[in-house]
Amino acid sequence: MLDINLITKDIEKVKELLQRKNYEVKNVDTLVETYNKNKTIQAELENLRSQRNALSKEIGKLTANKALKEAEQVKQQVVDINKKIEDIEKDYNKNKEVVDNLLYDIPNLPDEDAYIGVDEKDNVVIEEMKDYYHCPVENPLTHYEIGKKLDIFDEELATKISGSMFALFKGKGAKLVRALIDYCFKLNQDKYTEIIPPHLVTSQSLTYTGHLPKFANDQYKCAQDDSWLIPTAEVPLTAGFAKTTFKQGELPIRRMAYTVAFRREAGRAGNQNKGLQRVHEFHKVELLKIVEPQQCEEELKDLFKDCLQIIKDLKLQYRVLDLCTGDMGDKYARCYDIEVYAPGVKRWLEVSSVGHFSDYQARRGQIKYINKDGKKRVAYTMNGSGMATPRVWAAIIETYQQPDGSIKIPDVLVPYMGCEILK
Repeated sequence: MLDINLITKDIEKVKELLQRKNYEVKNVDTLVETYNKNKTIQAELENLRSQRNALSKEIGKLTANKALKEAEQVKQQVVDINKKIEDIEKDYNKNKEVVDNLLYDIPNLPDEDAYIGVDEKDNVVIEEMKDYYHCPVENPLTHYEIGKKLDIFDEELATKISGSMFALFKGKGAKLVRALIDYCFKLNQDKYTEIIPPHLVTSQSLTYTGHLPKFANDQYKCAQDDSWLIPTAEVPLTAGFAKTTFKQGELPIRRMAYTVAFRREAGRAGNQNKGLQRVHEFHKVELLKIVEPQQCEEELKDLFKDCLQIIKDLKLQYRVLDLCTGDMGDKYARCYDIEVYAPGVKRWLEVSSVGHFSDYQARRGQIKYINKDGKKRVAYTMNGSGMATPRVWAAIIETYQQPDGSIKIPDVLVPYMGCEILK
């Protein structure tokens, strides 16, 4: 969430930046108006409580002096003040709820130098590599067609088991998923600490990262418990540091985790869901950092390189998008998407979002550090997908298909697969 002091200090600047994210800025006016109203109410409450304390002391003195009639009169004044406090507290709590809800609803502020735009059409391609491996087949098949022919991917069986938009890998197809995960870990094992977190988290954990309360419809919830299936390892990794204050020099913290990710993808429909283009459940390695604000720029560049390196090693055609303010999502201050080209479905597929959230998540989670002056400050968080397997798997199968129907294994994965060709 945003710092309320930042909002009230420079409301017009905040509104200007939020408009870049297509946010309804009249909510900011409502927030500030309600917050200021509660400051007045708070002052009134403090005054009434002070009066009550003074009268309570007077009652004690009167009682000690056996002035019982006068004591009863003062007691009635205390009763009247308590009733007034009770009524005013109701207004205060009602206003506080409005303020809290709006703070959870307002998106993060985009970086000043982020491209200004309305939606995905305004994203900017800042890097593109089309000179890597090209599919040698004139009319390439889709990954789900190839998967069925080679018996390595069974969409129909997945649907039979779980419904639409689920995946089932078989034989060497399943091994290819594990090979991608293992290779990602090998690349990053010296820089990031590996974590195996729980796949179920509390509502509070999802609130820390900005997935709740605003985006509850995008999550899977367990009906009988306060438990949610994680949409990404970002959630348990971040929540693990909630209410933590790091000592001077302990940041940056770098973590990576392999988990299954679960996403409802509510409202999504159409042919672009076919195969592995969009699924409810998938295997992913997430990279996460907690940094001091002045470390953010360099650590984000480094994180981006780590996420892109595996795509380069796989020799897949890729491009990088600098997301505009209207498409980067609520929690991001800056975001880059890495996409790979899948010649069978003839689409660019997003395989990683890499970005930083400034202090948006850390403020929710009370993640702080001690600066060089010995003062507590709110940290910054950032994350990126080191390996989101479904679309990378699809791009490999489509890109490396051969005229005889086999699949060439990318060189870096051969040691993990134990073969050079899938037949």
